Amino acid sequence: MENKPFWLIISLLSFFITCAPPKPYQFKNFSLQEDALSDLREKRIAVLPFESPYGIEIGRRAAEEMSLQIGKLGNFAIVEREKIEELWKEQDLDKRRIDENTAVAIGKMLGAHGVIFGSVREYKRGKIGLAVRLVSVETGRLIWQASDIISGSDRRIQARFSEREDRERLSEDPDFLLSLLCRLFAETWR
Repeated sequence: MENKPFWLIISLLSFFITCAPPKPYQFKNFSLQEDALSDLREKRIAVLPFESPYGIEIGRRAAEEMSLQIGKLGNFAIVEREKIEELWKEQDLDKRRIDENTAVAIGKMLGAHGVIFGSVREYKRGKIGLAVRLVSVETGRLIWQASDIISGSDRRIQARFSEREDRERLSEDPDFLLSLLCRLFAETWR
């Protein structure tokens, strides 16, 4: 009978642990050269179209969303999308063949100090994945890279939203989830 209080305490603890809301998702899968990123503040950054096995439009949307989220930080001047598209057509560039060296060459043609390029790794209802890099045009050095796949049904992802409608959109609307992932990436630049 002396074990009753012990089991009661264990039962209550397990109840509270399983019922406690999850901590919001914290993005940690990135590397950053903070000194090099500081050197780019207030300078021009170009966000190139992302490579995507899900189609050109999905790659374009991912790049636009990344551009928007970096622009919201207010610390960088973003090269206009029209200027990038014009150069893309002029030079007949292929998104599948972009590496650090190519990104640096494109950045020089655009008058940018940094270039972001990446790929869509996953794009479907309830699941989004991206791999993104930033290189310095001046040094060719990789300044930042991030990669992740997130699921809209992950309780930690849902914990970032207080509205029920938003939590439902995470599982239904891939563009909404894409926006969140790009925002998580951009937050690593603060």
